[in-house]
Amino acid sequence: MSLLPTNRSAGFTIVEVMMAATILVVVFVGMIEATVIGSGMMDTARRQTLAAQILNHEIEALRLHSWTAISALPTASTTLGAAWNASTTYAVGDTVTSSGAWYRCTTANTGQTPTVGSAYWKLDTPPYASVMSTSGVALAATYTLTRTTADIVSGSLREATFTITWVVTTSRRDSGGTLLTFTYTRTAPAYYGKYGLNLSNQRS
Repeated sequence: MSLLPTNRSAGFTIVEVMMAATILVVVFVGMIEATVIGSGMMDTARRQTLAAQILNHEIEALRLHSWTAISALPTASTTLGAAWNASTTYAVGDTVTSSGAWYRCTTANTGQTPTVGSAYWKLDTPPYASVMSTSGVALAATYTLTRTTADIVSGSLREATFTITWVVTTSRRDSGGTLLTFTYTRTAPAYYGKYGLNLSNQRS
């Protein structure tokens, strides 16, 4: 009596299925991680671009003022774009925020409320106003801008150094459960001459 071969159905073992599932999970996790990293790099690039735009705006805005105003700027660090304070003395070129708008000082003063038509202030709509609130928040970061000045050649050449700092709070937490924050800084010095010699340089 001859034995006839029997047909057997081909298939995957449980081990093979588990291996395939594991590989798929690793691939998906890798794709998600790559997307998160790429998104983070894009956000960082956007914030750096905004920081450069703010610095350039302030450097060029100061060039519009007279040498008399530039030479009168205080050497101490001055925060620009902060909320107006009645007890603060403002110099020509200083910027503040008030009632949801930006203002730039046109005449040195203390206690003069920024308003439209004021003899001491004018509305200043920066090019980045569409992405930044008057509290300095933009692209999920909080920006702070400061200016310091120094005499390079007394009476004829001054250096104004603008420093912008932005703080980013992430969704990650440290071992103590506190949200991680990262602080970035960019600096741009500019030189203003009495006779029209204006130079600027930007460094990170």
